[in-house]
Parts: sequence; structure tokens; C-alpha cells
Amino acid sequence: MLVYVNSFLFEPEQGPEQIIQLAAKWVGRRAKTYVDGTRLAEGIRELKLKDSSTLSSRATVTEDGQKLYPYLFCAQLSPRDDKVSGRRWITEIGLRQEALGGPVECSLLLKTEEVSARVTATIQVTRPKLVEQLIRACNPLGQTPGLKVKHLTEESALAFLHEVERDGRDYPIVVISPSRDGEYPVEPDRLRSILVGLSDVVAIPATENTFAIEESVGRRYMAFGGAINIVFPVRNGERGRFCETVLLRPDEIADILEGGNSIESEVLAAITHRTNLPYSWRHTSPEKVGQAVLRAQLSRTIERTKAGGHSEEVAEYVALLEAADQELQAKDSEIVRIRSECEVKDQEARTLQADIANLKHALSGMQSSDDARDEAAEALAPLRELVAALLKGNPSLQQVMELIATLYADRIIFLDAARASAKESDRGGFRLGAKAYELLHKLATEYWQHLADGKSDQQAKAVFGQNAYAAKEASVLSNDGKRRRTFSYRGRDILMEKHLKHGVKDSLAETLRVHFEWLAGEKKIVIGHCGKHLDF
Repeated sequence: MLVYVNSFLFEPEQGPEQIIQLAAKWVGRRAKTYVDGTRLAEGIRELKLKDSSTLSSRATVTEDGQKLYPYLFCAQLSPRDDKVSGRRWITEIGLRQEALGGPVECSLLLKTEEVSARVTATIQVTRPKLVEQLIRACNPLGQTPGLKVKHLTEESALAFLHEVERDGRDYPIVVISPSRDGEYPVEPDRLRSILVGLSDVVAIPATENTFAIEESVGRRYMAFGGAINIVFPVRNGERGRFCETVLLRPDEIADILEGGNSIESEVLAAITHRTNLPYSWRHTSPEKVGQAVLRAQLSRTIERTKAGGHSEEVAEYVALLEAADQELQAKDSEIVRIRSECEVKDQEARTLQADIANLKHALSGMQSSDDARDEAAEALAPLRELVAALLKGNPSLQQVMELIATLYADRIIFLDAARASAKESDRGGFRLGAKAYELLHKLATEYWQHLADGKSDQQAKAVFGQNAYAAKEASVLSNDGKRRRTFSYRGRDILMEKHLKHGVKDSLAETLRVHFEWLAGEKKIVIGHCGKHLDF
């Protein structure tokens, strides 16, 4: 079973030999014995080590040890599992260098082999420790993801969104958020060291306002309260561009820890489930090195045979060798074509799966039983008077509020302060009932749906048109102005600068301001004020 595959591009100061020496030292430490790096580079058919593991290697070198380019090398270490009988772990380190002095592509593959289907013990996904040593010593090229932990702040939010939706991004981004006490579920740098080469790690500092960040990047790409969100590369589907995400909520993380598993292993498993197969195709395996060695031998034999004479027998022998070489090349081309088709089909499947998920989300809550519909009809009976007032064209602000609060109780919460301000406006002869319903209805439907789907506030506000919505006040607020716009909800004070607006007069009858805040964690809009214009 494939457990982990990764690929890096290095510029080691001493070329491929430096990586091979590091691999030899790593094998030696594991097996508690000395492994000669020079011998490993030349090729080892099979070497039994002290811990009963087996080491082998192959390389494209001539009989006198000179490299043939493109240079290919692969070493394979195969130890037994100390805890699970009948299972072996196989680690492969593959190298490819196109020309002398060029960068070295290094791939690492970790897999298991079981003697039978009876070996069913769970595997905890991990990566070889050699990865970290290579990163420190061999100068990975700059485009390698995960070389350092990045941070998501209000200031960097738009740049983060651009990177998430960039067409050229071919690696996941893992967003990790702190819990309420400021602690991360796993140290960001620890997670980065596990995911290096596979994914970027982006941490949200505990001091940041996550609601403000969400307005810029949207809920789909965010994580809150100790959650971890894995954002995969952007795809184009029938319903537009999207990024598939895997969200580990705080309660799920707690269950993982209680089960004795590590969070970093769970995140790594979610990523490698999608990356292992395509990376394994690029891996420089023992079989690929063997084919390259065979091809080099075949080419040398053809050249020597051609130079040795021109008899008919020799010519026939050369023709057979050349035909064999052409057949090998044809098989390689066929493999490349099939793998390309598999990648296309895999992308199509993931696109369709994402479209299905989006449709399910859109349909959620729309299906109910007959009993539920009967109960809903009974519950809506008191609304008849409110609806009748609305149809007459001039409901009171309190009637509009009650109608919205009842129809969208799962989306909109009116605080007592909002009810008091609406009552005050009605006493002052409020005449904008129809307009109030239009704005509040859009707030509870189109605007709420955009945010619930993970879109940013920048995208959601477009439903109100040009002048009916403001994310902040036009003027700088005084301390009293901030106090007037601060409302208590479930024991915490929330400054609500977002507001809907209509009219500019200082009039209870002809002016409306609705101050609110979007609570992403609850998927609800809390309204603190619904009435007159508040002083700055």
C-alpha cells in the first residue's frame, strides 16, 4: 500500500553524491550499522543489514563508474515492521539529473507489503525522517511548498485569496487556527516539517480578527477556533471555479487525539490520498533505473556491433536490436499517454464530485416530511396578519421585523436593542415599511446564502446595489459613536459597523439604519439596531 510519495528539486553543493551519502547515513542509523555511500552509489544487488532489513541500489553508470546522463539512481530499504507480523516497510530514494551540474530531482516513496489479507493492522501515515535532513542540507529550490510557515492576517488576506485561487497552484494549502485560549491543535512548524514539499502551511495568529479576515477571503477557505482547513488546488467545474476543501473541526480533532492518533498524521493522510498516485508516476523507481540501464546497454551493443563489421548476419542482429529499442520507446510513450488520460479522468471525477457536493448543499434543508410540513403550516398561521400588512404596502417596522424573524429564525437574530429601536421609529411615524422589508429580506436570503457558501463579504454585498450597504461608517467614530454601535450577544460585546441604509434625513419616519454582524461560526446574522440613524 502506498503510504507517502513526495518529490523535490534540489541544488546540492556536491551534486547527487551528497544526497546518496545522506541516504547512506540515514540507513546506517536505522540499521545501527555502517553503510558505505560510495558502494551505494555504484549499485548494490542485495545487502542484509544487522536489523534484518535489506538494502539494494541501482544507477546509470558505466563499467568504470562514470555517470550516464540523464543520470538515474534508486536505493531501496526494506525492514520488517517491529509491531505487526507479516508486514514490511519499503522506502525508496530516487534521483534524476538531466545534465552535469543541473538540479537534482529527488523522490521518496514509502509503502508497505503484507504477506496476506490477514494483515489488517491500521497504518498511521508518516514520512521518512530523511526528508527533513535533505531539506536542511541540499538547498531545495524556491518553489518548494512548505519551506516556512506563512501567516494569514487582515493585511495579507487579499494576497492569500489570490494565492488560493491562482490557476498555477498545484499544491494544497493547510490553514490552521488557534483555539480560544490561543493554542494551536498542532504546532504550525511541526506540521510544516511533516508536509514540506507537499503543502504550504498558513497559520492564523491568535491576535487576529478572524471575522474581518473572513470578509476578505470567504468562509470556505477559513478556519476558526482551533480548526484545520485543507484547501486543494483550484478546479473549473460546471458551476464555476472552486477549490475542494477538507475541514477538521475542533470536535473532530479531539476525537482523533482520543483515538491515539496524531493530527499531523491525519492531515498528511488527507493530502497524500490525492497526491500519492500522480507523484508515484514521477518517482524514479528501481524499475525505471533498470530500464534506463538496459537501454544504455542496448545502445552500446548496437554501436559496437555496427563498428565490428558489415556481414548480413551482423546487419540482421543490429536490426533486431534497433527494433527492440524502438519497442521499448513505444511502450514508454504508451505509459505516458495512459497516465495522462488517468489524470484527466481523475480531474473530471473530482470536478463532478464537487458539483454534487455543491448541489447537495444547495438542496439541504429543502426536503421535509409531511408531518414537518403540517407543523410548519401551523406555526406560520400567526403570520397571516403580518403578511396581510405587508401586502397592503405599509407595514410597521416592528411588523417587518417580526415577519423576517419568524421566517428566517435559523438565519437572523434581532437583539432586544434592535426591537427597541424599531419600536421608537414606529412611534415617530415610520413610513418605509416596504423598503425595510426589501432590505431585510435580501439580508436574510441572498446575502446570507453568499456568506454561508463561503463567499467573501465583498462578493455578498453586491446583492444590495450601489448605496444600500456599507461595511463601515463614512466618518471616524468617536468613543460614544462606537459605544452606540456595540451590542452584547451571548456575553460578548460586538462592534457592528456593517449597516444597511436608506434616507439621509435626521428623521424617525424617513430614515432607516440596520446595524448587524455576520457570525461565521454559527452561520447567523445578528442585528443590534434597526431604526434611526445613529450619531457618530
